[in-house]
Amino acid sequence: MFCSDMTLAATVNSILYEGGEPVYIDTEYDTWNMDPKALEKAFELYPDVKIVVLVHLYGTPSKVAEIRKICDAHGALLVEDAAESLGATYQGKQTGTFGDVAAISFNGNKIITGSTGGMLLTSKAHEADQVRKWSTQAREAAGWYQHEEVGYNYRMSNIIAGLVRGQWEHIDEHIARKKEIYERYRKGFAGVPVKMNPYDAANSEPNFWMSCIAVDPEAMAAQSRDDHQSCYRSEEGKSCPEEILEVLKTFHMEGRPVWKLMHLQPIYRSNAFITETGSGRGSSYAYNADMKCADAGADIFNRGLCLPSDIGMTEEEQGKVIEVVKRCFG
Repeated sequence: MFCSDMTLAATVNSILYEGGEPVYIDTEYDTWNMDPKALEKAFELYPDVKIVVLVHLYGTPSKVAEIRKICDAHGALLVEDAAESLGATYQGKQTGTFGDVAAISFNGNKIITGSTGGMLLTSKAHEADQVRKWSTQAREAAGWYQHEEVGYNYRMSNIIAGLVRGQWEHIDEHIARKKEIYERYRKGFAGVPVKMNPYDAANSEPNFWMSCIAVDPEAMAAQSRDDHQSCYRSEEGKSCPEEILEVLKTFHMEGRPVWKLMHLQPIYRSNAFITETGSGRGSSYAYNADMKCADAGADIFNRGLCLPSDIGMTEEEQGKVIEVVKRCFG
């Protein structure tokens, strides 16, 4: 299965649960999501693949029209991982409605939460019925416990469902608050060599679930990471994610790196990874004339970090975060 490379491992683990083999598709700079050009290249290399798993990262819609067109041309099903993008729209339609099936998360940090659990979306009644059956240990319609296939205990409790339904009435308020946070960061970082996580304003409206920044390439201080540790070198007028995160932590402000690419994860390093130019791995972060790397996702991971984005954060608290980030480049 073809899968977004920049995502949480949960996206990919579900493929392995069913004995599938993920092939990772590189990220593009416009939305930090799956690169349609890399997906097209992947179909050239693996023409028999029939499933694409697409992630809308940090609540930002992917280039759905292009990716849906490619999937249709190759007779492939589209699975939307819309875990983070509930309420986001692309060309006026909600994310999660473009795929053959889609998944939503109600984890404790999502824009609508029941503390855990999630939701599967499908437009086909027989698929919904089958999923309901699997979620209750695949019990057959009999007066006793009859089982003819493997099932799971994946039901959402009525308590969690009630929490989710109660919050649903406030989703527009939550999105508006998230957007305020994003815009305040964007304006606050005017003149600072960082860029906010981007989106296609002509076609999409994110839910702004997570506000992130990427340090401009020319303002990046030396930084190195292995599988468990990192280090950096302070440089006048420059900074890097590891330095910014360390300074934020000293002020009891939580931040974290953006998702580490799946093709860089030890457990998945043997899987194929496709860029728009073909199979590729181990980018040296060499920039072209447009300041882009061949391995865009690895470049974003190297320069990017997530900022405090909770709707309970006050304007004063967010102002302090902005000031801390500014001082890192002083």
